[in-house]
Amino acid sequence: MRSNASSATLGTASASPPDQPMPPIAIAQVVGCMRRAGIETWLMNVARRLDPRRFALTFCVHAEQEADYDRELLDLGCRLVRIGCSKHSFAYPAALAHCLRNAGPFEVLHSHEHQISGVILAVARRLGIPSRIAHSHNDTSCHDRLPNLPRFTYRAVMRGLIRRHATHGLACSELAAPSLFGTSWRRDPRFHLLPYGFDFDRFAGVRLNPTLRSELGIPPDRWVIGHVGRMETQKNHGFLIEIAAHLRVLDPRCHFLFVGDGTLRTAVELAIASHGLADCTTILSSRPDVPEILTNAVDCFLFPSLHEGLPLALIEAQAAALPCILSSNISPEANLFPDSNLVLPLDRSPKEWAARILQMRCQPVGVNPIQRVARLKCTPLAIEESVRRLESLYGVPHAAVH
Repeated sequence: MRSNASSATLGTASASPPDQPMPPIAIAQVVGCMRRAGIETWLMNVARRLDPRRFALTFCVHAEQEADYDRELLDLGCRLVRIGCSKHSFAYPAALAHCLRNAGPFEVLHSHEHQISGVILAVARRLGIPSRIAHSHNDTSCHDRLPNLPRFTYRAVMRGLIRRHATHGLACSELAAPSLFGTSWRRDPRFHLLPYGFDFDRFAGVRLNPTLRSELGIPPDRWVIGHVGRMETQKNHGFLIEIAAHLRVLDPRCHFLFVGDGTLRTAVELAIASHGLADCTTILSSRPDVPEILTNAVDCFLFPSLHEGLPLALIEAQAAALPCILSSNISPEANLFPDSNLVLPLDRSPKEWAARILQMRCQPVGVNPIQRVARLKCTPLAIEESVRRLESLYGVPHAAVH
């Protein structure tokens, strides 16, 4: 294992390589499962671009079943191991330690498991892993505060463990950082913002397909409102469906396109049917061709989430040059083109949301996808910048925090 060096600021260049080639740095990525969702898609973009001669990635996952990206990870030369224990079990620390010992040794552990990262980093420190990174991917402040005493206490304990055991903390947005690192996180030099990196070249190369709507069963004269997201409470599908019901009354030509799976899919389908929207709604399972769908089949994008970190789907919709309607609960960093988008608070009624959405129908976006992609590739949201900063962080060993 490499000798420890003093902690370096995220984004600084790593030391010049020695004359003799060094073995790759062993990195454990601890994540729930590698399904096709925002965090996991970003991790896949990173894995595709990190130099395997410098970095050896092992994905330590909690899911027992195979997920969307597992086979590609193995094809890339990454390792994939299953922890074999629920995060909510008292046996979890021992099971995680057993997994890391068998798969290691590691020089870096990067946890993507939100507040349980406190336990994960404590285990990593006990095993002697010198670089320990907690990554906040979501703003969960609405759930973490009092009067929910058990969750408030759990958050306080986990924050304390993270502060004690982390050598670095990363957050995808300003709103996500306090959820793991507290409101004074900016005062701690270990904690940094790292926006997700997006592969905007996927939109530059999208093939125009005028027949895609008909292939999806959408009549050609419809105005299509799209939504991409897992069918979980956070995405606020119930409110979205109420908006859709009002839109259909105001303009029968509206059609709704949902892309995603999740534990609430059956409930979403029942709500669509109960609102009489089944004949004007198309539901697609999670799939890899979202850029093609957004570019060829959607006219505007609706995203009324209760909370977010930095939502991949919303960034992709803007890369496709779609006007977007989003809730004010979403991190401001995600509103990349405010002149083309509409931000509304969730305390406004679904009927008001519907009326405001229809007003946007005649509003020009102003630029085409090619122009937008060119602009976005020059921002910190480009995958190239995200990978560069992670290479710097992974490439410099860190002294243990006492």
